[in-house]
Amino acid sequence: MPLLASLEKLLETVSVEDLTVSRICRAADISRSTFYRQFDGIDHALEALFDSIVVEMVSAAQPWLSGEQSLIKPHLRSVFRAYLNHGPLMRAAADAELGHLTATSTKYRAMMEQWDTLVSARLSASYPWVQDPDTVSHLLNAAGERIMYYDYGSGPTNVTLEQFEKTVNVVYRMWCSYLDLVPETEERERQHD
Repeated sequence: MPLLASLEKLLETVSVEDLTVSRICRAADISRSTFYRQFDGIDHALEALFDSIVVEMVSAAQPWLSGEQSLIKPHLRSVFRAYLNHGPLMRAAADAELGHLTATSTKYRAMMEQWDTLVSARLSASYPWVQDPDTVSHLLNAAGERIMYYDYGSGPTNVTLEQFEKTVNVVYRMWCSYLDLVPETEERERQHD
C-alpha cells in the first residue's frame, strides 16, 4: 500500500508526535479524503503499518521459535534485520508508549508481551535448566529492544554492516550467558544437577 510506505518513509524524518494527516497526505501525494477512506486517523494507519512489520518479524524468527533452527545467532540476526529495516516505525511505536497514540501503544505492548511468551516457550522447551524462563525471556527481549531502539531507530541507511554485526554479537553473547551456553558451539557451559 503506497500510503503506508509513504508513512514509514516519513517517520525517518518526522517524530510520531509531529505526524499529521496533512503531512502523511503530502508525503503519499493523496487527498485527505483518500486517507480517511482507508484509515480512521493516524493511530489507525500506524497500527496497520505496525501489524505488517510484526508479521515480518515473527516470520523471521519462526525457524528458531518453532525449534526447526537450533542456533540462536541466525535467529537474532534475522529478527534484528527486520527491526533495522523498519527502525523508524519501530521507534515510533515504542515512542507511542509515552504519547497520545493509544492504539499504537497498545499494539506495541501486546507485541512485546507476545514476543516474551514465544521466547519463553522456546526456552522452556530447549533449555530446561533455565530457571524462570518468563523472566529470562523478558530480560533478554527488553535488552535487545532497547539496543535496537537506540542503534536501529534511525533506519538501515544509518547502520553499517559492521555495526549491525557488532550489535548481533553483543546480544548473542548476552543470550549465551543467560542460557549458560558456550558461544559459537551453543553447548551447555556447566553441567548442574
